Amino acid sequence: MFHITRRILAALPLASVMIGLADQPVMLVLPPSLTAGLLLLRDRQIRRRVGLAAWPSDGFARHVLVDDLGRLACLTLLGLPLFFLGILLRGALTAT
Repeated sequence: MFHITRRILAALPLASVMIGLADQPVMLVLPPSLTAGLLLLRDRQIRRRVGLAAWPSDGFARHVLVDDLGRLACLTLLGLPLFFLGILLRGALTAT
């Protein structure tokens, strides 16, 4: 699950550019919201595996969730300028 999350988070900036190329601003919300849902499902899976184990295991699960949500927030904020870059690329490609 950790390998999948890394790849999804790495693909979010590219998704913003592609959404800009498609000129669909409503779709800009979709990748971060789906990723947040996946992160919450992964958190539940980690906590289920931890169960009634020691307190540091719960701290690890909390750390993983907060770290990934922080990355998601940064990539979502980065996605807006990349979306506008995609719109500019679309305008440059259709103008010729």
